[in-house]
Amino acid sequence: MTDVSATVARQRWAETLDSARREPVRVLSHGRVVAVVMDPELAERALQALEDAEDMAAADRALAATEAGEPTYSLEDVAAELGIELGG
Repeated sequence: MTDVSATVARQRWAETLDSARREPVRVLSHGRVVAVVMDPELAERALQALEDAEDMAAADRALAATEAGEPTYSLEDVAAELGIELGG
């Protein structure tokens, strides 16, 4: 990952974007990261990986709760409790 100051990023925006196609560029202001410029496909893959990890963690928690004896409810039970008719 490359670092560039906000001033340089602004002055050399085209170069910053070109660099970001190859690897993420961290934009710094007063030594602190204020933005990251990156290839959109890389950003989408990173977000998808994060969402997948969150989903796996939720599934692990649900499985652990079930294995610990917490009650489970069928879709039909929940729908009936909420007064929802399942068509089919």
